Amino acid sequence: MIKNEQFWQHWRAGEFEKALNCSLGQKPKKKGALLRGISETNAITGISAGEFLYDYLMIDPTVVKGIDFARAEDLSHLFHLSKFSNTIDTTVATGDMAQLQGYVAEQMIAQQLIAVGHDVSFPETSNQPGWDLLVDGQPFQVKCGQDKQIVETHLEKYPDTPVIVNEELGAYYTDNPLVMTSSVSREQVLVDTQKTLQHAEELLDFQIPWIAAGVSTYTNAKRMRKDGITLKTVTRNVVTDTVSRTALAATGKLALGAVGSVLLPGAGAIIFPVVGAYVGVAQGGNLARLIKRQFARSEEKTFCLSLHALIDKMQHMLAVKEGIKNDKWQLLVGMLPNPTQSPLDKEHERRLKLLSNVKMELTSIKKTVDENPLHAFERIVQVLGKVGIHAFTLRKELSEVEQAMVAYGKKI
Repeated sequence: MIKNEQFWQHWRAGEFEKALNCSLGQKPKKKGALLRGISETNAITGISAGEFLYDYLMIDPTVVKGIDFARAEDLSHLFHLSKFSNTIDTTVATGDMAQLQGYVAEQMIAQQLIAVGHDVSFPETSNQPGWDLLVDGQPFQVKCGQDKQIVETHLEKYPDTPVIVNEELGAYYTDNPLVMTSSVSREQVLVDTQKTLQHAEELLDFQIPWIAAGVSTYTNAKRMRKDGITLKTVTRNVVTDTVSRTALAATGKLALGAVGSVLLPGAGAIIFPVVGAYVGVAQGGNLARLIKRQFARSEEKTFCLSLHALIDKMQHMLAVKEGIKNDKWQLLVGMLPNPTQSPLDKEHERRLKLLSNVKMELTSIKKTVDENPLHAFERIVQVLGKVGIHAFTLRKELSEVEQAMVAYGKKI
């Protein structure tokens, strides 16, 4: 259940807009009254009920079918866990329990993806072959375990479907662009599954920690979208501590690890090469680079073309995301009672406005590519931190940018 009593007071009174503006949880009145620690509590109180319900319902709009969403009792039924807990032996890590752990891993990963702006959907049936999540329209399989054979088996059977794995498995696939590493650990999944089934009465008790973890993990991503942290600033810090290209190449991946996880979480094999190429070019002085550009016109033209192609693909993906949101919203709005539609519609319009603003920003950037491609790339990467476009959907274009930038860097 949503733990903010003020939310329920407004909801029961029919003051839906006021209710949805409330935070998801209440700050503890006493210093020691924390269930899972200060950071998680702050994350929960930093999310509005409207943001949470919009994201929750947009994953699967059909969850409201057959209930009176405006009634507090029916709303709380959305989060009930009894259909799982009544039939599962939490002491056995096989059979139903293993199935539920897979469900938990999928939900935790989905919430973390949502936290950075991705549009996530689950298949209509639980036994959908080959994939477990749609992320920005791209199918992904989710694997959580300790034996990498479960990943190998999937890649053999479905070589074109990428996989999102837990932290432990991710260590085996740092250079594989088909495998994305989440920040979810297998131990966390096992412990949270058992604790929740033993003590939690409602699904929301189960999911708030996942959402909080996603928000906490990607605080920097949200700050980037809000405050405009730039790749140039981060790179300047890296270059300041580096004395040569050789040293930079050796330390760049580690130094930019945080940047990669903020911009395109879990996709290091896709993002690190292009960011590394940028660092190699950006460490030179502006005046020296301006002079050397005269001798790199062919390479610069190829670099510019690759940036135009990347922007075009990003524009396409924004249109895909807009379509996903509108299709889900149309399905959802037909099942919501009229009094609750308007407040949630405002949240929906806010999300669409963000996409629209990013489209305009990309259009503006595209006009500057031929004049200053390196600066244009800096701005493109900043946009990637503002809106969730999964790196896998841009892998071809990012690879072409990386190759073109490396060739360009050798000349300047």
